[in-house]
Amino acid sequence: MKISLSKALMFSISLLVMFTSCKKLGDLLNSEMSQFNSDSNALKGDLDQVDTDINDALGDLPGFGKNETGLSLSSSALCGVIIDTSDMDQNILYFNFDGTTPCFSPSRTRSGQIKVELIYGSNWSNAGSVIRETFIDFKTTRLSDNKSITFNGEKTLKNLNGIDWIGFFFSTSSFRFQERALNIDVTFDNNQSAVWNSARITEWSYVQGNTTPGIQTPYIAFEASGDTSLNGTSTVDSWGTNRYQQDFLTYYNSAIRSNTYCGLWRPNSGELVHEVAGDQYGLKLGVDQNGNPTSANCAYGFEISWDINGTANSQVFSY
Repeated sequence: MKISLSKALMFSISLLVMFTSCKKLGDLLNSEMSQFNSDSNALKGDLDQVDTDINDALGDLPGFGKNETGLSLSSSALCGVIIDTSDMDQNILYFNFDGTTPCFSPSRTRSGQIKVELIYGSNWSNAGSVIRETFIDFKTTRLSDNKSITFNGEKTLKNLNGIDWIGFFFSTSSFRFQERALNIDVTFDNNQSAVWNSARITEWSYVQGNTTPGIQTPYIAFEASGDTSLNGTSTVDSWGTNRYQQDFLTYYNSAIRSNTYCGLWRPNSGELVHEVAGDQYGLKLGVDQNGNPTSANCAYGFEISWDINGTANSQVFSY
């Protein structure tokens, strides 16, 4: 059994998407905040999918960072992408998106280019290796309403522990990744723009059966946390300026923890805070029906809190 490494790189973002795109929360927000939530969902989803494609491609190629050259290749595992490997001897790949092939759900097309470079290490699977992704007019267009987002900028991904599948399944090593995205320029279809930054660490580990009281079967555990400090706030995950030119900040009060026993989409613990335009929104994961941290192996749900114009409130929802 193997888990996709792309899932290890992506899952912390999907949890934030759950927070920012939650319809129940959206019903409580003004139009600008609801739009920002929608933007957050789309941005994270598109960047997550990029990491999926890149990691899947690196796993399929003979070796990234080795002295091998070749013609452009089309990979059926990737949707609407042609990978140019002509500079692979220089540790560079070019992901060229055709702009016409409908992909994923909701269906969308992708155009532009992403340049992927191995900037540290001899192979992506080695501990300490770093890849840089450069977005060059990378554009995603949602086919249902023709809404689009265009990205320009750079992000890096560092493989902290290396890829050791044997150690992973014997619970002697874990998969751990560090992401940095600084000053990603984002342009929306109405020419409004935003600037996006992110810094986070995600980790996956394999837990043997009977290690956790009450759980006899083995499972995969996940953890994510913000990884930088900004203006006196630590464990910051993302920050920048939204399409309304309002500064925003998202940070962790405690790391998100989840596992495959309960369902990766049902975190056992974790707390996020999101600040924008002077208002604050909180997400407490892994609570009981009263909003308290649960002692059960699997939690009831999550609590959303908000402080808008000095008025605070909260509400508990089931997963």
